[in-house]
Amino acid sequence: MKKSLCFILLVPVLAVAAAKPAQSVAPVNPFKGNLGPAPVGGSFRMKDYIVWGGSVTKSDDGRYYMFATRWPRSGSWRSWVVSSEIVLASSDKAEGPYEFEQVVLPARGPGFWDGMSTLNPSIHRHNGKYILFYTGTTHDLEMLTETISRDTYETVWNSKRVGVAVADSLYGPWERMDRPILEPRPGKWDGAITSNPAPVVHEDGSVLLIYKSAPVPYPERNENRALHLGVATAPHILGPYTRMNEGKRLQIERAEDAHVEDPYIWQADGFYHMVAKIFGDNLTGEGDAGLYAFSRDGIRWSLAAEPKAYSRTVLFRDGTRRTYKRAERPFVLLQNGRPAYLFLAVAEPEWADVYNLVIPLN
Repeated sequence: MKKSLCFILLVPVLAVAAAKPAQSVAPVNPFKGNLGPAPVGGSFRMKDYIVWGGSVTKSDDGRYYMFATRWPRSGSWRSWVVSSEIVLASSDKAEGPYEFEQVVLPARGPGFWDGMSTLNPSIHRHNGKYILFYTGTTHDLEMLTETISRDTYETVWNSKRVGVAVADSLYGPWERMDRPILEPRPGKWDGAITSNPAPVVHEDGSVLLIYKSAPVPYPERNENRALHLGVATAPHILGPYTRMNEGKRLQIERAEDAHVEDPYIWQADGFYHMVAKIFGDNLTGEGDAGLYAFSRDGIRWSLAAEPKAYSRTVLFRDGTRRTYKRAERPFVLLQNGRPAYLFLAVAEPEWADVYNLVIPLN
């Protein structure tokens, strides 16, 4: 553990489930009927890069800063696993457009758990420090071409782990840890990887963390390849992280067998709230759209009565509509504790353009 981060260990700890008193009335889906038209050009694009998965915070200077994943457009869709990096962009408005500022977590060598690729950023602020949760990969392969093979993709995919970095400024320098904060458990449902961190950092410094995993690593291609979510808690951001729900995977009532990924979690009014991408159309009426769920303790989750959160078809302010091939990695920017903007990583048909899109809520 880095000595400069020991301040975090001094924060008093409270039970995660007691962070706020529970209410008796289930929350209403905040996205239902509340998504406004998206601003034309209000996004984060980079000419020579695929841009994916943004997380936004407003700083003391009044500007909005987005942490996002990028990788070279010249590679294949698989290239993210070997060449992605987290970057910083900014805008004077929440809806953008966002302009590139700098690389945040570059490659630092195959000897590190996150040494060759960083992605899935989730930015938070606590006790005057900026806290960046993310996923990292590493490999010691001698040759990697821009268009990587399936075997290479699967080998490096198996190295995905969740970690955290800390800085005094959004511009860094970022202090990265020597170890991930959550390791896989061989032989369990989360035996292959840990990835896609979705944390809530409470006022007392404790953390509720949702993560994604699979039971077996590649190259096993069978029904056990299903991806699921788990939940862990920690007394502070550096851990130790303890699996909840007796180590079982997270279940969403009325969506027990659903394939859900890319959750974003926040806390308000005595509940935890989740927006996530769901595969299939049986719960939302649209394949690969978004769903909304809620929980009192962060462990037991329920779907809203009307669970659909967002569509892959987006209305813009000029009256046009666009249906994306993919709309993933949802992020919600809160204002006064309420969802104000929904950010999505979107891909045009045929992967013609891939970038981060923002949709205001009414």
